[in-house]
Amino acid sequence: MKLPNWFRSSVVPVAVCLTLWPGAAWAQDHVVPLQELHEKARAASQERAKNIADIERVLSYPAAAQALQKADVNREQMRTAVATLSDDELARLADRARASEKDVQGGLIVGILALIGLIVVILIVIAVVG
Repeated sequence: MKLPNWFRSSVVPVAVCLTLWPGAAWAQDHVVPLQELHEKARAASQERAKNIADIERVLSYPAAAQALQKADVNREQMRTAVATLSDDELARLADRARASEKDVQGGLIVGILALIGLIVVILIVIAVVG
């Protein structure tokens, strides 16, 4: 089937117009600004780094170090396991670490038990990852 000349000659200009003009207007209304994406990525990265630092700080306590040593887990294994956690898992684990840190600083035995529980969770992660 042969297309009429008027149709063939108008297809390209119409296609260009439909592609550029309405598409560009639509995209400007719905695309997240690049600056906002950078800010969100930076905030997520900073939050992740803070969570990792808090977990490592709590695991540096003598009670935690002893528990790690008894479990034959070295610091590098622990760092690897923590680094593989998702952001949500890392946030939950960091919250538990902060809570147990407060208990340990207050001298409560519950804090040490919570810290050991935290180490058990991390050991499970190591087992799954390794």
